[in-house]
Amino acid sequence: MKKWVLILLLCSLGPAATAGVGSDLAKGSRLYKEQKFGQALSTYQQALQKDPYNQETLFNIGAAHYRLKEYKEAQQAWENASQKQGKRSQDALYNMGNAFYRAQDLDSAIAAYRKAILQNPQDKEAIHNLQIVLEQKEKNQQDSTSQNNKGDPQQNKNNQGGGQNNQQEQQQQQKQQQQDKANSSSMSKEEAQRVAQMAKENEYRPSYASNQGDSEASGIEKDW
Repeated sequence: MKKWVLILLLCSLGPAATAGVGSDLAKGSRLYKEQKFGQALSTYQQALQKDPYNQETLFNIGAAHYRLKEYKEAQQAWENASQKQGKRSQDALYNMGNAFYRAQDLDSAIAAYRKAILQNPQDKEAIHNLQIVLEQKEKNQQDSTSQNNKGDPQQNKNNQGGGQNNQQEQQQQQKQQQQDKANSSSMSKEEAQRVAQMAKENEYRPSYASNQGDSEASGIEKDW
């Protein structure tokens, strides 16, 4: 899996610290590959104590938390990794989007994917995931509106005689939805148009769920 490769590159450290961090990362990677994610996490945390600014260590900590379904902790680790110097910043933003999605925080997932796309406009998987989350958010809003419009059967019956109040309520709901949609985007109009154009030019919709052995596969993640 492209985004989850556990990197063992090290920042510039003293010889003893470098050896210690490298040993911890190598051990953690072995444990991770053996799916001993809790032990891998502990080993990565030991490495982090020796070098709190190591981006690869932070990135791997996020991966271990994610596999343990500790999505809040994964989000924090990847956010920290995205802010450190190194080659994993864009990958960390992408994985933040996945973690936010798993936690059903769609607005934060959208923001993370957009940041990842702005750093790498050729990341088709980030564009694909952004499309999925935007579509799911729109569907959720439509379902919510439909449910609210159903209301109480007796109340609907009473409103049939003079539907002015009901019409006003619907207009207010539509206005609120438009406002929510505007607030959910932290991008400028120019950036939003850019992302929309990239999504149009780089449509990427393979059936990830059908290719994955993971029973939790939802189409939001890559082909691990």
